[in-house]
Order: sequence, then structure tokens, then C-alpha cells
Amino acid sequence: MERQTEMNTKALARFLYANIPGLAAIRFAAKDLAASYFSKPEYHGVVWLSIKDGLIVDVGANRGQSIVAFKRLGPQANIIAFEPEPRSAKRLATRYQKDRNVAVHECALSGRAGIVTFFVPSYGIWDCDGMAATDHKAATEWLSDPGRMYRYDPTKLTVAEHQVACKTLDSYGLSPVLIKLHAQGAELDILKGSLQTIQQHRPALMCAFPSPAVTSFLADVGYQPHTYRDGHFTPGTAKPPVTFTWYFTDDHLRSLPPGTNSARDI
Repeated sequence: MERQTEMNTKALARFLYANIPGLAAIRFAAKDLAASYFSKPEYHGVVWLSIKDGLIVDVGANRGQSIVAFKRLGPQANIIAFEPEPRSAKRLATRYQKDRNVAVHECALSGRAGIVTFFVPSYGIWDCDGMAATDHKAATEWLSDPGRMYRYDPTKLTVAEHQVACKTLDSYGLSPVLIKLHAQGAELDILKGSLQTIQQHRPALMCAFPSPAVTSFLADVGYQPHTYRDGHFTPGTAKPPVTFTWYFTDDHLRSLPPGTNSARDI
């Protein structure tokens, strides 16, 4: 009952974003401010990785919530962010243009270089850039679920198309200690274009809503899924409402401080 009430409240809020000018902007401004002090609990696993001044690669930076979280939890870290949605990428580049520890690349990552079509949905006057994807279905299926929008009207759902540059992560020659992936279903393709980087540098990984194919792909290169909750990592993929699953090698698990790896502590 409580879960249903929460869903109904969010559906009504989305309806208001789509119909009241400026309301969505106010909401995101409030979220941006809150991100300086709070972040999703699973981000706090960063604290136990001893990243120091190492490199974090942020794939799918969107509005920069993860950049803010990484800067707060790993203040010495260097961050390279990738965001293919043009307006979001430009906002981030402007925001961090004087920060020597943050670089923003306006491009998509994939398993091969080229040009891809990027789909950005809108509903009414609400610009839903956080749902943008390189696949039309992935960009629209969440929003088109009537249970997520009060008085859902399919005629109000529109999709803009952008041609964006697409590269492999391997082509950048980076040495990350952590890779975060949130790419609206494109995670497996991105990982295929990151395989050399992963095998050479063995970074920890954070993956949003991973598919079984992602878990299988990473298992083949020595990674196992873990969920971070209540100060420790537990084997297995994350279940909603947790967004990110962490992927570790055996070396990562051995290096975690006592009390943070529940499998080792049993």
C-alpha cells in the first residue's frame, strides 16, 4: 500500500512537470543542490576503494549527479565524464570548465567508433533528457508506462533525434580505478568497447540496472556482482530501489577493509 501511494505521488508529480512551466527546472535545481550533501547510498562504496587521486570514468554523466557524489566521497580523484546528450554535456562542460580534476566529453561510448542516433524524449513541456538513449525503445518505454504518469496521453510523448559521435573507451587509453555506467540499456555494448581497458587496469565497476548479459560478460573477465548497503558489500546484483550493482575481481575483494565484505566476514 505504501509503495503504491509513493508511485501515485510520483506519477502526479511527473504530470505537473509536464504541464506547469518551470516546475521541472525548480525540481532539478533542488536536486542539484541536495546532491552536494546527499547521494544514493550505493555511491558510498567509493569510500572503501582507496581511490585517492586515481581516475574515475563516469559514463552517462547526465546532469552531473554522479560527478558531485564522486567529488564529495573521493575529493582527490580525477574524473573523466562522457555524456552524449548535447545540452547536458554543454551544461557540465561549462560547470566544470575551471575544475582541473574534471573533464567532460560530449560523445557516446560504444563497441565501435562511428556516428549514432541519440533519442531524447519529452512529455508535454517536460524535457526528459535523463531518459535519453541510443535506442528509441529504451528512451521511451519507461516514460510510456501509463502507471508512471498521471493521466498518461501518448500524443504528448515526442522524441527528438541527434546525431552524435560514438567512440570506444579503449580508444582513449585511460587508466581508471573505477568505471561507472548508466547508459539506458547500452551498458553491454559500452563494455565491449572497454574490454582492453578493463583487462589491463582491472578497475572496479558500478553498473546501473545490469542485464544478465552484462553480468555474464563481466564474469568471463573475472568480475562478480555485489550490492552495497548498510556499510558493506554483499554478493549478488542489486534489487530495486537500489540503482547500481558493483563488480569486483578477487583482488578488489581482498583489498576491502574488514567489515565491508560480508562474504569474507562470514
